[in-house]
Amino acid sequence: MVIARFLGCALAAATLASCSDPDPVIEYRYDVYEGDPYPNRRPEIMIPDGGMGVVTDSLSDTISLIALETGERFGVHPVGRDPVTIDGPHRVAVDAAGGALYITLSYPATADSSGPHAEHGGSTVAGYVQKLALADLRVLGQVRVEANPGDLVISEDGGRMVVSHFDLKRMLENPEDPEAARSSLAVMDPDAFLPGGSAEPTLIPVCKAANGIALSRPDGARAYVACYGEDALAIVDLTDPAAEVRLVPVGPPLKPGAHSSGYGPYTAVMSPDGTTIAVSNTQSRDVRFFDVASETFDESKTILTIGAPYFSAWTPGGSAVYVPTQVPDAIARIGVTSDDRDAVSRNISEECFRPHLAEFDEEHGLFIVCEGDQAATPGKVLRLDPETLETRSEAEVGLSPDAFARVVAGAR
Repeated sequence: MVIARFLGCALAAATLASCSDPDPVIEYRYDVYEGDPYPNRRPEIMIPDGGMGVVTDSLSDTISLIALETGERFGVHPVGRDPVTIDGPHRVAVDAAGGALYITLSYPATADSSGPHAEHGGSTVAGYVQKLALADLRVLGQVRVEANPGDLVISEDGGRMVVSHFDLKRMLENPEDPEAARSSLAVMDPDAFLPGGSAEPTLIPVCKAANGIALSRPDGARAYVACYGEDALAIVDLTDPAAEVRLVPVGPPLKPGAHSSGYGPYTAVMSPDGTTIAVSNTQSRDVRFFDVASETFDESKTILTIGAPYFSAWTPGGSAVYVPTQVPDAIARIGVTSDDRDAVSRNISEECFRPHLAEFDEEHGLFIVCEGDQAATPGKVLRLDPETLETRSEAEVGLSPDAFARVVAGAR
């Protein structure tokens, strides 16, 4: 309601020498607002019938949504804590039963760096884990972790979340102090993520530049961690933070006395039956297989790769692995059991720059996340035929994509 009042000339004549038409004095009167002071205007995410893939676009500060059935990008949503600077959404995990997904924010090393991966492992800024509603990606809670969060995994039963820290800076600044050089695992309760006052994580010192994590099933009581800076796979009892962490070398020492990595174990991916862990070594360019029962590496199964291998994916029966490699940029399917010795590979450099991760979907095919140049050229997600490795479709996503998580149709 607007009311205009005028000051009459007769009243003003007592103080003014002359009188002219005055400007109106305007009053605004509003009815009491009865709505939500902070309405949620985020659009609801409609999961396609065939399910969707969630991709983190690190340099774009967005999440891309991929229709599994067609391989097309059907949505893009901003994420992070700061609308101005780069938050670096890095890894993603989905809790479909809990109606949530989780992302790590891994901040770049410098304000003018070309992206979180250009200086990956060199930041001094504390990272975060955010819990987002699967329905519309609104923030449900967040937990602060240490700098350079690496991998993010959630236990099969949804009761435990674990984040590694790929802290190369800490390792390089403490060459003579192994304890100070080692990064930690952050262990969290997904139910303790709250809009305010989330519980602090339990930090367990593990190894130098810890990255890829595989959790025992179903409760994630034990973590198997790829230790890039110690050429080892760490075995961590998550039920007892004070328990000794055991380091199992991935192979014979390659550089005695050196502080740099010889093998460079970067990822750890557990087989569907939980008996074997595939460890990708980016420096020695091979994939090695850890037997969970004997807690040893089976040297007879080691796969040598021409390029540097990254996040692999198992076939549902565990008879073969899909291995993406960089320089050259390729994808390979390699049988690892006595009844599956087939091997097929394909150079995908013309379609995919820096293949970083493979994700297998039994119904819709093999998905490959391509990082791009991590600066100006958008990344891609390819959908391949799982047998021939031929491309079925491709979708352009944001800058520097890193992770891919599947969400089944009907999840909320």
